[in-house]
Amino acid sequence: MRLVAVVFGAVCVSVATIAAQSAPAFDVASVKPNKSGSPTSSGRSTKGSVDFRNMQLRFLISNAFGVRPTRVIGGPGWIDTERYDIAARAPENTTDEQLSLMLRRLLVERFRLAAKMESREQPAYALVLAREDGRLGPNLLMSVDCDKRAQFPPAPPRPGATQLAAMPCGSRRWNDGRETVIQAGAQPIARLARFLDGMNNREVLERTNLSGTFTFELRFAPPTLSDASTDAGLPSLFAALDEQLGLKLESTRAPVDVVVIDSVERPTPD
Repeated sequence: MRLVAVVFGAVCVSVATIAAQSAPAFDVASVKPNKSGSPTSSGRSTKGSVDFRNMQLRFLISNAFGVRPTRVIGGPGWIDTERYDIAARAPENTTDEQLSLMLRRLLVERFRLAAKMESREQPAYALVLAREDGRLGPNLLMSVDCDKRAQFPPAPPRPGATQLAAMPCGSRRWNDGRETVIQAGAQPIARLARFLDGMNNREVLERTNLSGTFTFELRFAPPTLSDASTDAGLPSLFAALDEQLGLKLESTRAPVDVVVIDSVERPTPD
């Protein structure tokens, strides 16, 4: 689900009032504590519904505002420990942006959430060329545009070596616990930056100045930003970017949108 962040006013009470009075509402919504003790959570949405299972409130807020959980600042400790199930329905023609606003209104009404969005400068990474001569790595090839509707076939748990030149259009990422793999066929380098951005707590800015589309494959050892390799000899993310793609991550700072929690309460019962 694509969630769109809308910047509200700086006054906390105004955010709550606007969300409660002006935003669209779900036709039906259920909020229940989840006491299963399971560490697994899930989230799913269609054009007419959202379904979150065993989710911490910090993650629910991040979904509603379209930011990563690490950019939800403040709040009591229980928003990271207590878990909830939320099932809500809306008309079938509801847009993703409307679903985001509906979820915000639900959090305001049921959790008494008062929050605001701010832009704060935080540590970030810039994805840049690793070599002064601009030479790319062996796993990064310039490609021609192709039918974006073509997708990768389902990946086996332990995929074998890939012929880059024959890789179909699209992109995917997976991690089987021993190896993390990012593959793309006929995609801009910005797609790689988005994958990396989702795998660490820093914003990743695409600064390579590489235009056009590329086919690439990146294989490295979890955890994603560790300098250590696994027993199998897989490189860290930083080493893999240099060796396989001819790219690197440089530390920098950049303004990012954050959600600041001013107050929140445990939900009212159904």
